[in-house]
Amino acid sequence: MDAVFPLASAFKPLVVRGILRDVDAGRLKLTKKLATTEANRSIESYPKGSNDVRELARRAIALSDNTASDILHLAYGPERLAREVRAKWPCTAILNTTKAWWAAQAGLLGTALGPDTLGALRTAAAAPFDERLRTAARLIAASQRVRAPVLEQTLDDYFHGPTYTPELELYVQPTSTAREFTQVSLQAYSATDLKPATRAAFRSMMQTGCCRPKTPRLATTYWGAKAGSGWRILTLTGAVDLPDGRSMAYTYLNDQSTVTDAEDIELQIRPVVTWIETQLITLAGAP
Repeated sequence: MDAVFPLASAFKPLVVRGILRDVDAGRLKLTKKLATTEANRSIESYPKGSNDVRELARRAIALSDNTASDILHLAYGPERLAREVRAKWPCTAILNTTKAWWAAQAGLLGTALGPDTLGALRTAAAAPFDERLRTAARLIAASQRVRAPVLEQTLDDYFHGPTYTPELELYVQPTSTAREFTQVSLQAYSATDLKPATRAAFRSMMQTGCCRPKTPRLATTYWGAKAGSGWRILTLTGAVDLPDGRSMAYTYLNDQSTVTDAEDIELQIRPVVTWIETQLITLAGAP
């Protein structure tokens, strides 16, 4: 419950929620176009050209698009989000963009870390929070000089090679505990700090996130979800509203699985979602 795990893409709702708060404050419009560039392009599929904030937010949740998430994360301000998350949820850390953490794991950020990536990041992870923020800023800046195709190939070689270590994931990926991130989900998915229009948009987006049962047995009025996956990692998070007005949230964190590639570990999603629903049904019926 209180062990720290990497979150993978389960952190992305907090990026989108922050962006929508800026929309509410008049600092940003849903129609504002933001461009994909060589600097902000992350791994895997990405939105080409310029896309508005609404579309990038949709892609970050529905498609778990790393580049869309990073573009929004950079627009919001990584340090700003990191400080806000820490103030509300001290066991949760969101410091780096996806491109920065992947590039760090791949060993491509020597200009920011020196020759000993693992040692430098181990030291940084144990440093005071403000120093961790400065390290993250250097990683983010350095990652923008890495081309996405090079990153993807180098990262794949790293995961399949002899230098892979899960220790790095705890140093550069977003992290939390199951206990705290369940509270994060319960509060974030309710989105009561958003105005009615942006709240409705956010909650609608979260209903497109992975994953929920194809044929639910649990009676709900709302089910928002977000998954994350990576090398030996699977995370499943979400929140449900029940017809009687109660709300529940859940966090499933699987790190260092014996299943390696993300494509293979994602085959576990459906059976795990079924297991999660069974637990929710039991809890919903508890006095």
